[in-house]
Amino acid sequence: MGLFEELERMRLKFIAVCEQLLSKGFITEEQFDQILVLLDNLDEYDQQYINQKLNELTNGRLDLLFWEQDPI
Repeated sequence: MGLFEELERMRLKFIAVCEQLLSKGFITEEQFDQILVLLDNLDEYDQQYINQKLNELTNGRLDLLFWEQDPI
């Protein structure tokens, strides 16, 4: 699987998680829409900004900082 396909697969999984948050009432439709805009424009932001916005939009439920951690 190529890098683009892998990135798209992860993006779709991430959207699915956000849809679950929406369906459970943890985020609003507006927050969900803002997350989608953020994901569609990832190339325009640095990782710190993305982490901060996701944390704000999900009230701390989604935080990508764990991606920086070494799994070992």
